[in-house]
Amino acid sequence: MMSSQYPIEAIVASLVTLLALIIFKFRNIGSREPDIPPGPKSTFMLGNALDFPTSFPHIKFTQWARQYGEIFSLKVFTRTIIVLSSPSAIKEILDTKSTQTSARPYSILVQRATNGSLLALENPENRIWKHGRKLITSSFLSKDRLPTQLRAQKLESLHLMHDLLEDPTHVYDHIGRTTLSVLTSLLYGLRITKDGPLHPKTYFRSVKLLNEGLDPGAHPPVDSFWPLQYVPQQWAYWKRFADSTRTIRDELYTSLHARCELDIKNNTQTGSYIESLILSQQDLKLSRDDIIGLGTMILDAGVETSSSFLQSLMLSLLANPIVQSTAQAEIDRTVGPDRLPDIEDFAHTPYIRALIDEAFRFCSILPVGLPHVATTDISFKRYRIPRDSIIFMNVHGLYHDPALFDNPETFDPERFIGNEFGTKSDISETELASFRKTFPFGAGRRICPGESLARRTIALNTMNLLWGFDFQKDSSGTGNYDLDSFSKPGIELSPKPFTCISTPRSEAKKQMIKERYAMTFST
Repeated sequence: MMSSQYPIEAIVASLVTLLALIIFKFRNIGSREPDIPPGPKSTFMLGNALDFPTSFPHIKFTQWARQYGEIFSLKVFTRTIIVLSSPSAIKEILDTKSTQTSARPYSILVQRATNGSLLALENPENRIWKHGRKLITSSFLSKDRLPTQLRAQKLESLHLMHDLLEDPTHVYDHIGRTTLSVLTSLLYGLRITKDGPLHPKTYFRSVKLLNEGLDPGAHPPVDSFWPLQYVPQQWAYWKRFADSTRTIRDELYTSLHARCELDIKNNTQTGSYIESLILSQQDLKLSRDDIIGLGTMILDAGVETSSSFLQSLMLSLLANPIVQSTAQAEIDRTVGPDRLPDIEDFAHTPYIRALIDEAFRFCSILPVGLPHVATTDISFKRYRIPRDSIIFMNVHGLYHDPALFDNPETFDPERFIGNEFGTKSDISETELASFRKTFPFGAGRRICPGESLARRTIALNTMNLLWGFDFQKDSSGTGNYDLDSFSKPGIELSPKPFTCISTPRSEAKKQMIKERYAMTFST
């Protein structure tokens, strides 16, 4: 009798032992190690997965930063997320230790949607990332190309003003066309017009899809919970979404590249950057896909961010008419009545420079930046940042910290007059020494190489719009400067489409725009 029971008892004992081992092995999943930064209470296995914000993460991150300090942590299943919300933490971890924090998190969905062509999210050891970034900074963004860049920027800014004369309500759409056309002109020799082969809405649709793919709250956590990767495609919307996005993006960027190849074949080159890469393809050791990827990288990085910033700046002018009139008075004093603004005027417009600085501060287009990954354990003060942690740079939380800025929820360009960073006068020397104006453009080795190009586009268009037009809200109910006026998907804070009333500031300025446009585009 006992011998017949023994196998059952042995099996039960084995199962209990196995269960105990499983519990022991997985007991710490979702829990916070004692030596990492503090954060909200986590739950077994899930950690803070249920707490993680599904939209506008910068709002919740900033609330947690006020509670837990300049650096806090979240646990999502087995993954550690670190959020930095002070200049000194960002400088120490992402700038000073950039060789250890320049990696990007691997995203199964994004890789599937982009086929690995989104170089901004590739890791530093990636061959095309290293070669491509060096190539972009040494050639596309070189000083030799500055006259070509400025010519395209001035041309499209003039076109923007003329668009507003023809269609004064859709400033949102006109700004999108302008920023897109600057880069397609430089990259592919293709200007964007209403009757051209590429409609702006086609491009911005692809950007919207990409942003949705980057939105951590829009899809299942396939990176953190690996079994989801094996759900069949018919039951996995994220797989169908990724495949559809890849098809749309591949068609767009391949067709742009093919135009350059055709121009070379027909000896009708425009002198564009992609043409130069194709002609030097063998010497540069680049494949066709490499060159397509470089064009994709530059457009993805440069168009939507500049467009969203200028659209957000317009919302700030609609919400603050006194700011608008003050900036207009300055541009009138600087430029006078007989000519349009030029980029050289920007150095003589301190209030407009302050307006742009305040727009960057008040509404960061990348409010939590693009995520970094620690490739080794890192020490910061009394904390350990574990290897493989995802690190977010909470730009919004930094710029809205009442310890650093007076009345941070008030839009006030005056804070930057005579104050490079717009900060309070009594902040610590450590924090002041850690401040820089490039927070909106990233950190460490991943800082955006196209900052100067973007700032020129922003400066020139801001001056021209203020010089030529008055802007007022219309009766559509859009054009408010609040969170509801911004789109939710992705980690980029982009205004929703809006309309407004754009009125030429004088008949003389209206005629000057028309005459300059006719003279420029008739030749």
